[in-house]
Amino acid sequence: MPKTFYLPEPNFTGTWPNTGNAAASPEYKDGTSVFKFTIDSDDAPTALFSVCEDTYAQKTALGGLRKGWVNSVCHFEGFPPPNSRNVKSLTDGIAIRQEGGAWKVQIKTKVQFVT
Repeated sequence: MPKTFYLPEPNFTGTWPNTGNAAASPEYKDGTSVFKFTIDSDDAPTALFSVCEDTYAQKTALGGLRKGWVNSVCHFEGFPPPNSRNVKSLTDGIAIRQEGGAWKVQIKTKVQFVT
């Protein structure tokens, strides 16, 4: 049965460390969760991921453009218009489980910036 968990923004290498404040949560956490992950089982080597649809995640993802980490996990066509308010995941990305429980992007999630 598929399981869902949530992680905050990744680092610049496209890795979610999954430790401390950046640890996975089985429940969405307002003000922390930015990405939603889905796995087929607890020991699954891969996960599907997308940007969460809530306001915090949207603002964090848009802010991540300036910080640079969005490019490491999201594919998008051109820079978004200045009045963009939302990030819509068009296709899920794929992440690979690393030793120690971290997740590393293998295929970026395709996103669109919406005004």
